[in-house]
Amino acid sequence: MGGSAFGSVFQPTAFPRIPPLIYHALKVLFLSGLQEFYEWVGVPTEAPEKLDHGDLDFLAAIPKAPFADSSVPHERVRDAIGATYMNPMEGNRTSNYAVPIKPGAWTEFGFAGLEHQCRKDAENGEIYYQVDVHVCYDKEEWDRTMFFHSYGDMGMILGLISRNAGLALGVKGLKIPDPPNPPFDLSESFDEITEFLELSMQRYDEGFQTKRDVFEWAASMRFFDPSQFRSQGPGISKVKPERKMYAEFVEWVESMRQNPSQDQIDRLSRQDRRAPTRDVALAFFGKKDEFEALAKARSDRLRLKESFSGSVVHDWAEMGGYWKGVKLIMDEVRARLGGEEGILKLLEKNGEDDLKKVVLQVRSDLGIILSTKAPQAEEQLTVLMTSSSTSETLVEEIAVDVKEPPMSSTKTG
Repeated sequence: MGGSAFGSVFQPTAFPRIPPLIYHALKVLFLSGLQEFYEWVGVPTEAPEKLDHGDLDFLAAIPKAPFADSSVPHERVRDAIGATYMNPMEGNRTSNYAVPIKPGAWTEFGFAGLEHQCRKDAENGEIYYQVDVHVCYDKEEWDRTMFFHSYGDMGMILGLISRNAGLALGVKGLKIPDPPNPPFDLSESFDEITEFLELSMQRYDEGFQTKRDVFEWAASMRFFDPSQFRSQGPGISKVKPERKMYAEFVEWVESMRQNPSQDQIDRLSRQDRRAPTRDVALAFFGKKDEFEALAKARSDRLRLKESFSGSVVHDWAEMGGYWKGVKLIMDEVRARLGGEEGILKLLEKNGEDDLKKVVLQVRSDLGIILSTKAPQAEEQLTVLMTSSSTSETLVEEIAVDVKEPPMSSTKTG
């Protein structure tokens, strides 16, 4: 039943299920109203074998003049489709509209009795259609959303199969999950994605008359393996109970697992010879170098954090409370080794011990000497630094509260 977006205003019975004949007539009517405001308006192809419908879902993109450089006011959409209530959402989101059903509207379709019963069940006899309008950012998003939300739960089913193969497929395209890092984008083009997944778009364009047709087409996807299929666990999102088509697909796969066909057996034997899914995907989309570069950059940042942080240099150089000196040392080490890239090369070639030697040498070359002048409640640190550019000797004295025993002055390395 529709009306879920208006739970705070109406009872669920105010939004009756819509017979297919009436649904398709309404789709044409509301489509005409919305096309006044948007260049692209459409309805994703409905799930096969649906006996009735809860609401009407429209996708829109690219506002027409005079709203081309802004957005279409929700009030204009409301008036165009005859709604009396709305839940407006700004930006590229879904807004909901409640359109009153005029008394006797279903009579011409042969559903006068059903309309009468629906009004009897509803509070005050008032019933409505729920119309949802999702405004897409551009034509590309419109195309992706139209495909992914067509044929009921088809997109979710393709996403589930992809998850089983170690990929993530959604309305924004195909990605490689890479936790704890963000997913890596492979493609936003469903033309490319379906080609990679070996899904026949010719068969898709012919249309699906039954849910079984959708299931068989989805199961023709590359990497689909009913023997290893799972519908829950790590990486797989929970699905709402009302996604009945999705649940039926899971049951259908379970029956395939118990009685595999020869074609499935032959296909699985071919898959056994394939390289890991991630490598195949990266190669197909030409993203191998980009993926490896990102992985290396993350690894480099982690290596620097572990081996050349302020706290590490502070401890190596025994700097006490003199953090300004730590910064001076780190800046000079970077200058001598050619930046962080040079530091990473040294770490890779010689390890942390050699980097520590460089740190201590820099401390010595800068003339940073920590000495205790007065063993009272405060220790006086005298820092002597020789500027490499002016050869002048600088003396800086700082007072540090002694809250713990003085650090050892033994020099390492």
